[in-house]
Amino acid sequence: MPDPLHPVPMTRKTQTVLDPIDDAFKVLANDKGQHSLWPGHLDPPPGWRVVHPTASRQECLDYVEEHWTDIHPRGSADGEADLPGHTDPARAEEARTRACVHDMFADQVARTPFAPALIWQDQQLTYLQLDEESGRIARYLMERGVGRGSRVGLCVERSPQMITALLGILKSGAAYVPLDPDYPAGRLRYVLDDAEVTLLLTQSHLGSLFPGYDGEVVHLDRAQERIDALPIASAGIAVPSDIAYVIHTSGSTGRPKGVPVTHRSLANHSFAVNDHFALAPGDRVLQCRSLSFDAAAEEIFPPLLHGATLVLGDDPLRQTFRALTQQVIDTGTTFLSIPTAFWHSWVLEEDCLVRLASESSLRLMIVAGEKAGRQALLTWREWTGRGIRWCNVYGPTEGTITSALYEPGADWTGDGHGSVPIGHPIENVHAYVLDDRMNPVPQGTAGELYIGGSGIAVGYLNKPGMTAEKFLPDPFSGAWGERMYRTGDLVRAAAEGGIEFIGRRDHQVKLRGYRIELGEIEMTLAEHPEVRAAVALVDETDPENKSLVCYVVMHARTRVSVGELMAHLRRHLPWYMIPAVVVTIDAFPLTPNGKIDRSALPALGVSAATTADHIAPRTPVEAALVSIWEELLQRQGISVDADFFQSGGHSLLAASLIAHIRTRLKVSIPARVLFESPTVEGLATAVTDRLAGAATHDARNG
Repeated sequence: MPDPLHPVPMTRKTQTVLDPIDDAFKVLANDKGQHSLWPGHLDPPPGWRVVHPTASRQECLDYVEEHWTDIHPRGSADGEADLPGHTDPARAEEARTRACVHDMFADQVARTPFAPALIWQDQQLTYLQLDEESGRIARYLMERGVGRGSRVGLCVERSPQMITALLGILKSGAAYVPLDPDYPAGRLRYVLDDAEVTLLLTQSHLGSLFPGYDGEVVHLDRAQERIDALPIASAGIAVPSDIAYVIHTSGSTGRPKGVPVTHRSLANHSFAVNDHFALAPGDRVLQCRSLSFDAAAEEIFPPLLHGATLVLGDDPLRQTFRALTQQVIDTGTTFLSIPTAFWHSWVLEEDCLVRLASESSLRLMIVAGEKAGRQALLTWREWTGRGIRWCNVYGPTEGTITSALYEPGADWTGDGHGSVPIGHPIENVHAYVLDDRMNPVPQGTAGELYIGGSGIAVGYLNKPGMTAEKFLPDPFSGAWGERMYRTGDLVRAAAEGGIEFIGRRDHQVKLRGYRIELGEIEMTLAEHPEVRAAVALVDETDPENKSLVCYVVMHARTRVSVGELMAHLRRHLPWYMIPAVVVTIDAFPLTPNGKIDRSALPALGVSAATTADHIAPRTPVEAALVSIWEELLQRQGISVDADFFQSGGHSLLAASLIAHIRTRLKVSIPARVLFESPTVEGLATAVTDRLAGAATHDARNG
């Protein structure tokens, strides 16, 4: 196998730029029926053949859209097509039984049936209990026609039922499609339609999130008695090439992109990362990310396939640093994975780091999502010492969660690095750093990162053209008909052989750990009937407090307010994609060739946000909320109708806000309430209603 960081250069006379300026492509296909755009003058790599001759990019895309209607690779029911060159039925059967994650979970159940698998508050499930409960859910689903090829939506609050339902879906042979209950109804409906979900598992109190959905809806809380009476389903009807999950990421076309990941890719990931994590019985993994992000799969499957215990906790982005520190200590957590942006801020809380080092059982910290700062790591080590291992991991959703990993040595100081490297590819994953002509670049030179190997996703659901452009033939692996994913990330090969992340080639950004396509925000704004055009960008005036900003050109004589535009965004986008500021301008500045000149857009701070006359608090609850806001935002005189996010708030501060409300007002407010009603008066209404509801409940039970 070639060195994945230094592949053999392509020496054909026709090395060509895979770039819009070189509008000469052809369409290739492999034996699995997968299609891909390829530079017009490059010969096909092994295992690929030309199915449409050299033509313009658009002609090639039209051909793909017409002839490749299903992105799923062709394969036999026994999974042999997943094993190039493997014709031995016994070996194919071994791969089938070993490469589906629920089968490997069953193996772990057999090894440690009575070990704790899941802890949530005062509840605990052993591996055997988790296996049996998920098996009954699988039986329930199979009775309703769910099986291989089905996609089941899963929208539940954090509880053991979240894990039992997820495993039950996999055991039924279906793929799970996670739906975050904090997302707006419009976003959830799009995901259901795009993934062609025919059955939805949810809870009765979340039913209002799915108006008009015409598939079958199962409220798990109401069906529990029926499920408990069912026999346990035997798993194993899925094969490695089947889809395990479909996760939707932000899309540059204005709509989220569904990324299907197979059991084979997920199984490889689970075992490859554990070569580094070393999860085993006795470990406790704090599972705290939403299922809608693939980071949650890394918190769930490697532990459950290796005998560790899942501890269901709160999302780090929705609590204070001290609350998370206490949670890690109280739960005996040994493994924690958090977004890099959150970790950067946590590092500034010296008392938290001291407590982690002296009072917690934490042995491994994983950060992911953005560039990890060199100085932040040095500060972390200053206060935590060498007792807690630390790893920087990298990977797009299209590469199955984690593609590369870096663990600095004990003497690492980062000299010569602007940030912590993302390291080396994990087992069975290849990383290629290529120039615009798809040649490997020398060490120290910037290039684009391509990922190949076992982690590559199937493609983009219902988007064959986009799949063909991003999932390309792999000319470096030497494997027949394999593909590589073009990440769009600029990196450089470091002197010691690792990879250092530089930035993006396009308008995709990472903000506080969340992947955001600015084009999706722009498209959503442009769908408003009064908006003529919109531009979204990241305001980096304060590098420690970056924020999303939108500039909008309205149609003439419009009367739509900025507040109405923000409400429009909240109806369609998840909370982490809502801009801090929307500013209306008369026209966009243009470059000499007529494109929008983003660099010439006016410098903007929070002060540019539209403000109204100040309204003082009118109730004790409003007064308490204003006090909390002023403390968090470091501002005085906040009006009760001011928007939290337009006043300088962001996702990390939102977590602190919710935590402060819980502490001072003794009421828990879901994050979605804040994002739906981000004003003092809106939150005051929600708090008052919940306090009244709690009082009524106490009176009835008193």
